[in-house]
Amino acid sequence: MAQQQGSSENPVGGVYDQIDTIYRRAVARSRRINAPLTQVEHSLLAYIGGHPGCRATDIAADFSLNRSTVSRQLRELAALGLVSAREEDQGRGRRGRILHVTDEGARRLERSLAVHRDAVRSRLEGWSEAEVRDFLAALQRFNAGSDS
Repeated sequence: MAQQQGSSENPVGGVYDQIDTIYRRAVARSRRINAPLTQVEHSLLAYIGGHPGCRATDIAADFSLNRSTVSRQLRELAALGLVSAREEDQGRGRRGRILHVTDEGARRLERSLAVHRDAVRSRLEGWSEAEVRDFLAALQRFNAGSDS
């Protein structure tokens, strides 16, 4: 008889299942409430906003994506007026299009963040502050690990 992924005998499978559920719920919530951004748009805008002066190659490296995939997504964001790019020579051979979130991109990202934070707040109702802090610490530890 095959073990269930989330069984106590396979806690790693259970962790994966729970992370997968979190992601699926976020995507479904975005669609259901007609969120101002898709999950991909949200992720890219948040990255660009948090890394001023980044380039497509930086995003591709940090997200472990092909540069052509990132470039296609960035073209779509630019067409929507959510990001702008300008050519800039950064010295030391670093040339490329420097990315910036537009005012409209920042507004939509803030609305998207509010929607998703409200959903998390709702899921944590009934948790003590200590439980929330422990959960946060566990997530931070998990996310600090290597992706290798």
